[in-house]
Amino acid sequence: MNIKKDISRLLSTNWVVLIISGAFFVVGGSSCENKKASWDSFGDPIAPEAAITTDAMLTGVASADSLAVKFEAEITEVCQMKGCWMTLKSADGSPVRVTFKDYGFFVPKDAAGKKVIIEGVALSEVLDEATARHYAEDSGKPFDENADLRQVSVIASGVLIAKEDQL
Repeated sequence: MNIKKDISRLLSTNWVVLIISGAFFVVGGSSCENKKASWDSFGDPIAPEAAITTDAMLTGVASADSLAVKFEAEITEVCQMKGCWMTLKSADGSPVRVTFKDYGFFVPKDAAGKKVIIEGVALSEVLDEATARHYAEDSGKPFDENADLRQVSVIASGVLIAKEDQL
């Protein structure tokens, strides 16, 4: 009879430890999945799914006056005054400038180098000299008339920026 009590007590203690360990493992596993979907959201809410590449967006906007887009890119620069615009990396080196719909939201000034998903309207445009000079001044670079007047511009309605654990 004592052996039965001892075995019963031993089994119940081990099972409790095993069940608790398993619960931590399951919870820990699901938190890893949450890290993969870890984004800071700005502007209108958007989902990260179905985003095209920056190059595909550039190809599309080259054949249209304006184009509704949702694409993924890497931020190369952010306005250091307010975070009111950002530039993106493209494979061919052409500038892609993003501003925010109705000046309604800004992004963190330290977001350069992070992955971003943008939803909005893209257009290919020639800037007036005053606007191009303003952008150059905000970025702390000298104005270059040959490089700074033509650009692909995106007016973003929603932006997702990858959190640190997403990089």
